[in-house]
Amino acid sequence: MPPIKRQAWLITNHAPSQIVSGYENITGEIIAVDKGLEWVHRLNLSPALIIGDLDSLDPKILALYPDTPLIRHKSEKNETDTELAITWCIAQGYSKIVVCNDMQGRFDHSAAIIQNLIMGHREGIDISIESEMQSCFFLGSETTISSKKGDLLSLISYSETSHFISSTALQYPLTDLTLQQHQSRGISNVLLADKCLIKLKSGLVLAIVTKVQA
Repeated sequence: MPPIKRQAWLITNHAPSQIVSGYENITGEIIAVDKGLEWVHRLNLSPALIIGDLDSLDPKILALYPDTPLIRHKSEKNETDTELAITWCIAQGYSKIVVCNDMQGRFDHSAAIIQNLIMGHREGIDISIESEMQSCFFLGSETTISSKKGDLLSLISYSETSHFISSTALQYPLTDLTLQQHQSRGISNVLLADKCLIKLKSGLVLAIVTKVQA
């Protein structure tokens, strides 16, 4: 039998009240990242691990989880708590990591989480950020995007130049498209079906799928 794929859902301090996938549909392990434990408690989820420096977490909330494994870091450190959680998940062999974050707090923290995605992407891990209306991830050589017809897809080149081979079910096809790092031409494409396939020849490309409410 193939090995069981481990999935980790990182509930951060800025977790949204709901995520694209739906908290009720989580099948993997819940990782509470620092003050994210307060969201875990509010959402009535069961954490498999608590990780962070805990400098902003209410001690009364922490006391409610005496039997949950805890990895506590010093507050003076180079990494953010989210980066430490992602690094731990990679070391533990998780094949899927979802960072639950509303991406509406400090812009520098949001940008840093996207940088952290690169770390997991380079390890071949299915890693993404989910907010209430958006999901963010880096494209592989062939990526199938599952959403709903009419949803928006934005593509941002994180390398100087990114080259696409082809795409399906997009209003603006990507066939033989070259996307430069300084260009915004990849913003707000439209899905013409519930699935689309993108073939990438070279480059590092961030994909952002936005749900469009009827």
